[in-house]
Amino acid sequence: MSEGFVDLHLHSTRSDGSSTPTEVVERAAGLGLEVISLTDHDSVEGVEEARAAGDRLGVGVVAGAELSAHLDKRDVHILAYFIDPTHEPLKSCLQMYRDERQNRAARIVKKLNQMGVRITFEQVLAKAEGGAIGRPHVADVLVEEGFCFSPNDAFGKYLAYGKPAYESKYVMEPAEAVEVIHDAGGIAVIAHPALYGDDELLPQLAADGVDGIEVFHIKHNAGSVDRYSNFARENGLLISGGSDCHGDGRGDAVMGKVAVARSVYDALEEGWRARLSA
Repeated sequence: MSEGFVDLHLHSTRSDGSSTPTEVVERAAGLGLEVISLTDHDSVEGVEEARAAGDRLGVGVVAGAELSAHLDKRDVHILAYFIDPTHEPLKSCLQMYRDERQNRAARIVKKLNQMGVRITFEQVLAKAEGGAIGRPHVADVLVEEGFCFSPNDAFGKYLAYGKPAYESKYVMEPAEAVEVIHDAGGIAVIAHPALYGDDELLPQLAADGVDGIEVFHIKHNAGSVDRYSNFARENGLLISGGSDCHGDGRGDAVMGKVAVARSVYDALEEGWRARLSA
């Protein structure tokens, strides 16, 4: 991969990715990426490790996270960039999220057991390896125990919205998520808007104080890129982008397959600095 590219949406084993933070940075270095952001779900636990690897390998690492929110009965995700991972209110908020994720996983396992699917919560915890627990960890156990052929099969049979073992998770309002991010010194960006299937949500998210929108994403086609670029311009929002790579075994390892120019990161950083000095 040629120089001058970044990937600002990556996951590690500190949430539902399959690569450690160090391995994420090593893969980024191998692809020639100049800057990445580790945006684990409801967690900043991998940031310090990723930064250490970045210092060693010459890859810039932005402290990030991906927070869950709820708007009009839909789950929406808010990316946090340039946050202070030691900020105590942020850490408390993320710990609450992780506790709720663990409670949700326990409820999912209970439902599966009631259907005769004999897995244990301890197995799911082991898969999470101390990171923020999620449905992909349940899916891994279902595959390992022979109840499903693949993680996608597990979601299709049991874990996806509307399936028999689905359980909702704790989420906050987008405005609350934005406030948490801003208080931690960061900026808030709407994640993968095309995945919500309803662009009517976007004006409300803009009104809730987000700073930017993820224009470039592995699930965004050329029409999506144009549409969200226009929305950003019309609403004075910053632009971001990344692959949303979760590593091997979580679909394709797509890091670097979304061409996000270094200039996108530079503008994002400039917007963050402007916010700090405002």
